[in-house]
Amino acid sequence: MKNRKNGFTLVELLVVISIIALLLAILLPALSRAREIAREVVCRGNLRQVHMAIQVYAEDDSRGRHPLEQWEHNPQDTLLRSLGAYEDDGFFDAFYCPEAHFMEEGASDPDGGTPPGGVDSVIDTPQNRENGNVTYVYWSFKENKPGPTGGTWRNPAVFFPRALNNTGMRPVAKTHEPNAQGEIPFRNLRASPSDVWVLSDFFRQRGIFPHGRRGGAEDGGLNIAFLDGSADIVFGRPRDNYR
Repeated sequence: MKNRKNGFTLVELLVVISIIALLLAILLPALSRAREIAREVVCRGNLRQVHMAIQVYAEDDSRGRHPLEQWEHNPQDTLLRSLGAYEDDGFFDAFYCPEAHFMEEGASDPDGGTPPGGVDSVIDTPQNRENGNVTYVYWSFKENKPGPTGGTWRNPAVFFPRALNNTGMRPVAKTHEPNAQGEIPFRNLRASPSDVWVLSDFFRQRGIFPHGRRGGAEDGGLNIAFLDGSADIVFGRPRDNYR
């Protein structure tokens, strides 16, 4: 009886390689999705951290009132200075979502949504920190940011200026035009604190959303921090969910 030589034959080696390749093909999509979910969770954690700092500021320095930014869109210099972010690099990190590179694609594209020609940068760079440009949208603001060729970054009939405090909100403007359904958006000022937006991921109108989702508006998701201190991912069009 002949002794079998040690080691694999070529056929056995090819079988092993094929099995490994099959396992990788099965596991890699799952690992990729797990990493994406982990980044979404970190992003929500960032929103909670910033919101906690807003609440502390409101309670200690401003009789319950949140910082009032000039507009909801970048730069967010008033918010950053009010919370002391420029003096704390570690805290400044919380203003950038780990998936900001997905948002940057739409933010820096002049044809990426409303307003036409609007460009922004929402990733963590020294220049963006200096300019006060962050990933998140802050919803205690005086006016809608104008676009470069007219219009505004947000639809003012939906995303209307309001001043937030620890228990609710009040309108900044005394009057407002009704939206397409003939409704006055200020009715949302009576929304529950668990529904009121304080911070959200950056987004552009016409269905450009963060977290790598490339489907339609119904598939897109936004991480949102609410007035009651909770944070969650919300699906669907922002204009339908905004409170």
